Amino acid sequence: MKRVLIVDDEPDMASLVALCLDPLGVDVVQASGLSSALRIVQAHDIGLVLLDLALGDEDGLEILPRLRDEPGLSGVPVVAFTAHDSRRREAFDSGVDSFLARPFASIDLQTTVELYLVS
Repeated sequence: MKRVLIVDDEPDMASLVALCLDPLGVDVVQASGLSSALRIVQAHDIGLVLLDLALGDEDGLEILPRLRDEPGLSGVPVVAFTAHDSRRREAFDSGVDSFLARPFASIDLQTTVELYLVS
């Protein structure tokens, strides 16, 4: 099974998301921003990206085009998540495949991940 890349600058949040995905048996790798995400993509086969929109000094939607340009990620689905539901339209307009507003139920996260990793 391909890996899920979580891009989130908050290690505790990334770990919580990874824990929620544990029942699915997916392999999860974590990045704190664009540079670490690009290093991970070069080393791993990524099947889905979970992208936080608030990355400290970086904005998830601003780094999205750079992620999409990466050969290993060009066709990989991206699910945006943030505590600001007001960014939903902006996220879809920027090309994300799905959007989850925090806090989200673990079942919603699992269902979304399964949808993209199975198809």
